[in-house]
Amino acid sequence: MKKLFILLISVASFVSCSDPDGVTYNENLTYVAFEKAAYNLPIPVNSSTSVDIKFVASSKSNVARTYNLTVVAEETNANPLTYSVPATLTIPANSYEGIATITGTDNDLVDFAIKKLVIKVSGLSAKESTDTEKITLNVYEVCPLVINDFVGPFNINSWWLEGPSTNDVIAGTAANTLEILDYFENANFVISYDANNNVTFAPQNTNVYYNDGTYQGWIYARMSTAPANVSKIDPCTNKISLWISFYINGAGVGYPDQLEVFVKQ
Repeated sequence: MKKLFILLISVASFVSCSDPDGVTYNENLTYVAFEKAAYNLPIPVNSSTSVDIKFVASSKSNVARTYNLTVVAEETNANPLTYSVPATLTIPANSYEGIATITGTDNDLVDFAIKKLVIKVSGLSAKESTDTEKITLNVYEVCPLVINDFVGPFNINSWWLEGPSTNDVIAGTAANTLEILDYFENANFVISYDANNNVTFAPQNTNVYYNDGTYQGWIYARMSTAPANVSKIDPCTNKISLWISFYINGAGVGYPDQLEVFVKQ
């Protein structure tokens, strides 16, 4: 029997918000702006990639319009050796939008932690205005998921298993699934993963029955419902991180969310 401690959880959330102040535009000016306030720049491990950012205008011009791009150093913490930003961005003649290509390179300097690259546009004419002169790129490392890298023995210092353990992981019978062998009592833990390496799993019976005279029932494991507790596979470090909510089926009680991290041997 696992040494579990019951916690009755009651959460109340109150959200208050107000509408932002309205923005007034001068119809005699051309409005220009970045299409989005933020982009992601996921860089494959030991490789390079790029992302196109769009700068759009509210009207066309019969001549090309060129603007300056600069990195806002005081707001950027991404390593300068991991990105390349062009000096200018051009909206071609008779067009509403221009594109600048931002390149990211691993250089053994990028990791899973998100770093910020903030870029500012300047060089607008007297007949142009903007209220979004900056754009943020989230720079971080990604690795392709190779299923064979996640088959074999994994080490875990487990809350559920009450200490260090080694569990074999195998490819599941369904597509995009893995099975952690014997994680539950005489049962495998089946998990699914998507193209972004996020992990989901259906509620599963641990095959452990709890009865303390007040609460009784089978203990089940399900995904955490906390927005910050996201289960993932990290191909860069060969780790599987699972946020698990254990609860007594039918009793209306459960336990604090547990993070179980499996590390490939």
